[in-house]
Formats: sequence, structure tokens, C-alpha cells
Amino acid sequence: MRLVVLGSIGSDAGYWVLGPDGKWHHHGGWGIEAVAEVQQAVQILAQTARLKTPGLAEGVSGSLMKFVEKEVGANIKGSTGDVIVVMGH
Repeated sequence: MRLVVLGSIGSDAGYWVLGPDGKWHHHGGWGIEAVAEVQQAVQILAQTARLKTPGLAEGVSGSLMKFVEKEVGANIKGSTGDVIVVMGH
């Protein structure tokens, strides 16, 4: 499992990954619009856990997870396996 920390929305300053050596490693920028979209999707995913209507959370989460997985896989180096994304402010 990998821990990835994205910067604030509107920043193309890149992202940080906690490496297997226990140290933080910085990676270059990722398009501002793409980072903002991923961050919004992750925030919505977190909020869907509160939905009580049967099937609603699963329906929303499925589409968002596909999008987040695609974007993370395309932009974060070595993103095979489980990845936890944490958003900075």
C-alpha cells in the first residue's frame, strides 16, 4: 500500500509519496485541472459513506472510483497496488 499526498486545489506543485524506505519523496507537477478533479472526486467519495438510501452510495462510488483509479494510475509513478490519497489544504 502506498500513501500519496496531493497539494491544495489549484496547485501544480506535484505530490509526495511515502516510500518503502519510510521517507517522503517529491514527484513533479500534475495538471492543475486533473488534480482538482481527483481531489473533488475523493471528497465526494468520502461523503458518500453517509448516504443511507440502499444502493445510492454504491452507485455513486462505482463511477468515481473508476475515475480516481484511472487518473492516479496515469499520473502517479509506480501506482500499482493499493494507494491511499490524502489531500492537503
